[in-house]
Amino acid sequence: MAILIKGCWKSRVFRICLLTIFLFFIFTCCVHAKSLCIVTLNNAPQAYMENGSPAGFLVEMVEEAVRRSGYSADIYIVPWIRALALVRSGDADAIFHAYHTEERKKFLRYTDTSLLQEKVVAIRRKGDDVYFDLNFSGAEKYIAGVGRDYSYGEKVDQALKEKKFKRIEVASDFDLNVQKLLYGRIDFFFADYYPVLKILNDKHLLDEVEPVLSTETGLPLVYSKSESYLAFSRKTKSEVFIKVNSALKQMKVDGTFKQIMLRYVQ
Repeated sequence: MAILIKGCWKSRVFRICLLTIFLFFIFTCCVHAKSLCIVTLNNAPQAYMENGSPAGFLVEMVEEAVRRSGYSADIYIVPWIRALALVRSGDADAIFHAYHTEERKKFLRYTDTSLLQEKVVAIRRKGDDVYFDLNFSGAEKYIAGVGRDYSYGEKVDQALKEKKFKRIEVASDFDLNVQKLLYGRIDFFFADYYPVLKILNDKHLLDEVEPVLSTETGLPLVYSKSESYLAFSRKTKSEVFIKVNSALKQMKVDGTFKQIMLRYVQ
């Protein structure tokens, strides 16, 4: 027993040391005068790691806006809960792939220009008869899976708040929701359409799961559409926000957004 306790204690100390080193590394990068510390979550094809570096069309959009503003971007892909904590505390300057919520407005300033519009679908086991309409009629029969501290747009968030489902299961990450679905612990989970298809394809799971489909068109039902933004910590200097906000507007007008996205969706 003494050996087990000692081992657990060492493991806990090791994890704390790793977290401390990670936060110190981010803080060191963020204090550099011309470098902005920006965080997001792993969500291919928008943002993911490739050969040890952040990649994805949202990564490129943010890097270009920051470059045009006279800064450089140090982008870190971390769990979403940690990303929100870092930007709330001011240890990160900004976060992207963020939806508008009243709670987040307390510690974030959203840019005027959205990065993209997300479409939220419900993913079920392939062949299941799980179905509820766009007004969530019939949803009371099913157990819903969601990500901790995720926003799925105003419409879905409201349905979750009003508990229109049999039960709501919260998971720390996407993989856990997939496991819960495959093992029958939940009936479906909400997800952003394009990223979830990319991830499921990469994991060779498209033969096992599918979106809830319209009974009329056979196409995936989109339960919510939401604009996704780059948002700055309210502890970041206003000058930085103003410059990057202006650069994003310019990129939308001059076609840069479209050019970057076409490289990933063609």
